[in-house]
Amino acid sequence: MDAPPPVPKLPGDIILEVFSHRSLRFPGAQTNEESDCGDNERLSMLGEKVLDTAVTFTLFNKKPLRTHRTSRCSQRMEILSEANLNKWVANYKLREKVRCSSDALASLTSPTETHLLFCSYVGAVYVQNGVETVQNWIGHLIDPDYELSVPAAGGEPYTYKRVKTEPMSSPTPPPFMAPLQPFPIDLLAPAKGQSTFLPLFNQTANQRRLAVDYPAQFSGPPHAGRWTVQCVGANLRNTLNGIPKGEGSDASKQLTKGEAARQAYYAMGWAP
Repeated sequence: MDAPPPVPKLPGDIILEVFSHRSLRFPGAQTNEESDCGDNERLSMLGEKVLDTAVTFTLFNKKPLRTHRTSRCSQRMEILSEANLNKWVANYKLREKVRCSSDALASLTSPTETHLLFCSYVGAVYVQNGVETVQNWIGHLIDPDYELSVPAAGGEPYTYKRVKTEPMSSPTPPPFMAPLQPFPIDLLAPAKGQSTFLPLFNQTANQRRLAVDYPAQFSGPPHAGRWTVQCVGANLRNTLNGIPKGEGSDASKQLTKGEAARQAYYAMGWAP
């Protein structure tokens, strides 16, 4: 039995939204408007449609081409069955990453929770990397011989190759080489990914009991606009009446918030 293709990685805060169970929310709590996705239930609604499309597209291109609609529909329903979703969730160990209350722990294995978890992950991959990454992933997941590679429009493309297993032979020891001296690394250098600074800044501010806000503005046409996000707080040290301590501008709202948080982190003197 072939191992499943590697699951696409999720950077930034969106992975917390995927694996945060609704049992952790306060009763009647509103959706976080500052979040790009809201919560895993919203991601699951999106991911369910994207998953269905990816499966249908894979079957559409599978050779030999099937013309009987009933045959295609039954095959699609079989692929999206509860048993398959549970198998995928188990193979990728997604259930072990869910954060929930102790009362909700037993319900994570139910078909409803399993469907929500896998579809929310698919939805998050679609939001972060686009439909091309989802299609290549799901195509290889349901058909190991899937060959219709759809290149990703932006970011790193998701690729998967089946590795042919060959008998192992005794490897020839490599020639001795002196170890290379590591370059000094500044973990908080500006070159570090902006999205990493957002949780770091929020955690530090929370530990210091400081309230932080990220007012955002969008300008330009819908298909080519830019976000401008500031990092402000009425009780941040060295601020007066919410004077911004950081500001970012980018086509991605999440990256813009990260850049604002990075600037504020240095401006507050929190960097070592």
